[in-house]
Amino acid sequence: GCGACTVMISKYDPFQKKILHHTANACLFPICALHHVAVTTVEGIGNTKSRLHPAQERIAKSHGSQCGFCTPGIVMSMYTLLRNKPKPKMEDIEDAFQGNLCRCTGYRPILEGYRTFAVVSGFRQCSKRSGRTVMSSSLFDSSEFQPLDPTQEPIFPPELMTQKNKELKQVCFKGERVMWIQPTTLQELVTLKSQYPNAKLVVGNTEVGKKKMILAPAWIPEMNAVQHTETGEEKERQYLLSEWELQYKRKTVSYFCSCFSHACDQVRDMLYHIYSFHSSSEILTHSPLISPCSTEGKRTVTMDEKFFTGYRKTIVKPEEVLLSVEIPYSKEGEYFSAFKQAYRREDDIAIVTCGMRVLFQHGTSRVQEVKLSYGGMAPTTILALKTCQELTGRDWNEKLLQDACHLLAGEMDLSPSAPGGMVEFRRTLTLSFFFKFYLTVLQKLSKHQNGPVSVAREDPIASTQLFQVSSCIRLVEDMVGRPLVHVSAAKQACGEAVYCDDIPHYENELYLTLVTSTKAHAKILSVDASEAQSVPGFVCFVSAKDVPGSNITGIANDETVFAEDVVTCVGHIIGAVIADTQEHSRRAAKAVKIKYEELKPIVTIQVSWLRSVPSISSQSSVNFAIHTWLFSHVFITVFCFHDGNVHFWQECIAVIKFPQERLCLDSEVDYFCRSSHSMWEYSFLLLSPFFLNCIVQFRVCLINVSFNRIGRPVRCMLDRDEDMLISGGRHPFLGRYKVGFMKNGKVKSLEVSYYSNGGNSADLSHGVSKINFLAGALIHVYTDGSVLLTHGGTEMGQGLHTKMIQVASRSLGIPTSKIYISETSTNTVPNTSPTAASVSADINGMAVHNACQTILKRLEPIKQANPKGSWEDWIKTAYENCISLSATGFYRIPDVGYNFETNKGKPFHYFSYGVACSEVEIDCLTGDHKNIRTDIVMDVGTSLNPAIDIGQIEGAFVQGIGLFTMEELRYSPEGNLYTRGPGMYKIPAFGDIPTEFYVSLLRDCPNSKAIYSSKAVGEPPLFLSASVFYAIKDAIYSAREDSGVTEPFRLDSPATPERIRNACVDTFTKMCPSAEPGTFKPWSVRV
Repeated sequence: GCGACTVMISKYDPFQKKILHHTANACLFPICALHHVAVTTVEGIGNTKSRLHPAQERIAKSHGSQCGFCTPGIVMSMYTLLRNKPKPKMEDIEDAFQGNLCRCTGYRPILEGYRTFAVVSGFRQCSKRSGRTVMSSSLFDSSEFQPLDPTQEPIFPPELMTQKNKELKQVCFKGERVMWIQPTTLQELVTLKSQYPNAKLVVGNTEVGKKKMILAPAWIPEMNAVQHTETGEEKERQYLLSEWELQYKRKTVSYFCSCFSHACDQVRDMLYHIYSFHSSSEILTHSPLISPCSTEGKRTVTMDEKFFTGYRKTIVKPEEVLLSVEIPYSKEGEYFSAFKQAYRREDDIAIVTCGMRVLFQHGTSRVQEVKLSYGGMAPTTILALKTCQELTGRDWNEKLLQDACHLLAGEMDLSPSAPGGMVEFRRTLTLSFFFKFYLTVLQKLSKHQNGPVSVAREDPIASTQLFQVSSCIRLVEDMVGRPLVHVSAAKQACGEAVYCDDIPHYENELYLTLVTSTKAHAKILSVDASEAQSVPGFVCFVSAKDVPGSNITGIANDETVFAEDVVTCVGHIIGAVIADTQEHSRRAAKAVKIKYEELKPIVTIQVSWLRSVPSISSQSSVNFAIHTWLFSHVFITVFCFHDGNVHFWQECIAVIKFPQERLCLDSEVDYFCRSSHSMWEYSFLLLSPFFLNCIVQFRVCLINVSFNRIGRPVRCMLDRDEDMLISGGRHPFLGRYKVGFMKNGKVKSLEVSYYSNGGNSADLSHGVSKINFLAGALIHVYTDGSVLLTHGGTEMGQGLHTKMIQVASRSLGIPTSKIYISETSTNTVPNTSPTAASVSADINGMAVHNACQTILKRLEPIKQANPKGSWEDWIKTAYENCISLSATGFYRIPDVGYNFETNKGKPFHYFSYGVACSEVEIDCLTGDHKNIRTDIVMDVGTSLNPAIDIGQIEGAFVQGIGLFTMEELRYSPEGNLYTRGPGMYKIPAFGDIPTEFYVSLLRDCPNSKAIYSSKAVGEPPLFLSASVFYAIKDAIYSAREDSGVTEPFRLDSPATPERIRNACVDTFTKMCPSAEPGTFKPWSVRV
């Protein structure tokens, strides 16, 4: 998950006799498991009306909140850490955030703000003068932060403490489709398991799935104990992984090394490790003994190669309960390691994982026993039995290494069509992991060390942000150019910011869920909603026949509101189900049956390109190319691929529409939408009930059809998988370039072609339509001197509202505290441009400035008559003299227009510049990489707000790290998107940012073409992340040279671990060759 819904779970543990605090994802935690548990949300620790908690205050004042959707979860992760450890180390803070994702900030300001809680903060602020220019790195003043006082935290509910002396009784919760039973004795549990053998045992949230019966054995005394024996530990206690880590890190227990990198705190804190055996997800390194029991008694079995009988199936019988696990101590001469390779270092499922153990004959390096266990190479965890058998009795030397790798290459084989793909990479990892294990053991043998492999901690994040401070004498009220805190930061940190789905439900409100195509290209033969009608709460099903007007829509009129006869992509919207609750509407939507006649889809750029290559040159350029090719001696033609990515906004697309009854108005509706373009929404709402431009507007159309049919409030919020399935993103590109050059290396000719996968409709993909970059603003000044400001831009975390307040403050010459902003709405500022292309501060800032100038011009006679008067005096006088204190402002970018056919005109008002230098380190054996350092210098003109601009730069850069190194869209050959959520689609996490991250704003570079000499910032810095990609490519070049490979190679973007490892050609990659293309059906294709 993303961690945005992180809360603190507190409970009294009668076995440890103390109160425990843990983090949990609210979206994953079963509500029935909260019996006798206290839940603390972000609203419960502080608020803007009374007092912010230090965890809330510091993230807000250190500029660590932009859109704010992730902020409450991050605050609660920090809060829980502080409850458990009031004086944490920096590594504790970094570990606490492994389960939290942020798409806006780039993580650096969050870590910088919370570094102030650390025992040794290492925080530094400085300023330096170069001539008349003052450069500062002080984005916030940590001395202003209120201290943390653990004695002021909310107490654990006394009524829950009183339960510790009461006898526990069996609890049962029964819903529409699921029953939850919490037994209190072992006898009750085994009896229930005998009655319901298919019941799921859940302690925390152990992959609940779709089960009708759930048993929760957390209260059973026999299953809450640990016995220490001479041979090992019999772990009956249902330890949370986080607790078990603390208990056993000090002991040489062979098993723990494969567990503690299992997941983030939100999962570790709620996962009881004994029950992960039931879900068949363990790595076999040591053959622990497990003890299942049932009504027939207790038995003991060995967890060996026979333990797993199939995918998520074990030899534990359905009616049995796993009572205990015996984990042996390590012995003298015994060594073990665990390895894992994933797309992302933090909170990610392994691509391949392994556990390896070797026991040597006493006093020798001869193998007495060896076990090599792999996950990710079969439906179950598997042991390399043949390899282990061959290695037993041999000396631990290079000959053993060579033979082991050849044996593993044969034994750890995969079908070219294996689920998950990456076949060559996964096979190579099995060899690479063994090589790492071999070297580790070899090193330990020379030092006579036992135990698991230690993992070195990385250095904490180091960073500096430099910006120019004006050396001119300015009014105290003038906040332009200063690091003003985001105006919504405090509310976001307290959970008070209202997002679309936070709006309270209205009376008679209904919920809408989409019904989408499961085929990429097919004729619709029939749509049957009869089964959906039997779902409780079902109201109606809407489809193309319910559209009262034209069903055709889209910029190029090539789309439909609802698919009628043909679907052209997986996720094509066919209809929608409306029901009384979200859960009922989703169940009903799944019950809609659609029959198709499949047609052949075009899924990839390559297939489309081979069928029809578009014209790429005009006649003049062709003649020029022919002329220059004649003088070229050598020709090279190269293809390169750049994958697309999704924006992965934290708040999924949401829409609410409801009738508004106001005096004398009989046809007014209020409409809330998470969107960046209010004008498009309004125009289609007004002129027709249907439209489609981007997916957000499409949702408005669907809501309109539903609203028009039933006349009741309708709400729709997409799940993450729905959002990623039907919304657009950055397109994949296939590049082809041909270079002609002389024998001396001088380039004489170049031909470049780019092919973009624009999806199933034109939209904004093919030829950007003309956009009028115009903006409007509205200013109201009230008699007390306060100012209400609204403009046409959409605040989505980028600090636009904050900057507009700063602009108005300087324009009017008043403090920002007197200026209030009203949310973007078409009833105040109509006909605005989309908040896009990073120009919103430019155009809206000028519109605000112009509105302010209108007010000031009206006040000029009053100010001349009373030059020493205050702002309040002038406003009061103006009111008394019936002078209007309301004004509109308007601005458009002048003289922008470009003709691609004639190559004439002015495509842009000005240019944005930036430069970045990145240093990376790659693991040539696994394909993993570490971003060591990045230095950025960005030209933002004269910054309106250095804190916001630096935050935009860092956020864009880290999003670019995802674009260029990890975010990969994976489709089946039939066009089905696999990467539909955070489980499969990986965006950068806290641990992926550069260890050293330095950002400077270019000094002394005012831009006369934008408001107060500023420049746009937001999207431009994203491409600077290409520095990371090319640093990785340089590192691969170096690795290949070390292996004696010097010929050029192709590295497509993103540079994932798979592509990095496969490019680092060595003996292991040659042992795992690729299957011949065309001889198999791949699991996934690049679109």
